[in-house]
Amino acid sequence: VVAVDGRIGPQTAEATKAAATVSPSHLKDAYGIARRNYYLKLADARPSLRKFARSRKGGKGGWIKRAEEFISPKYHLSEAEFSRRVAKWG
Repeated sequence: VVAVDGRIGPQTAEATKAAATVSPSHLKDAYGIARRNYYLKLADARPSLRKFARSRKGGKGGWIKRAEEFISPKYHLSEAEFSRRVAKWG
């Protein structure tokens, strides 16, 4: 158990090593998904950043493509899912 204090210290480092030993792909997938979600939330809040999350043709932009490079294909957003996710952007 790691105490939540907002810092990355020795307990966090040990917990991360233990998790990576048990299942390296799960840690990698969780990181990539969190990264993708962070980028989408940034673009939700700041329209000027949407050009980094969505291509000119409406597909996945550079931020999303790079975030999904880390994760297993089964966790990638399909083009339809991505389109639904960004539809409110207009």
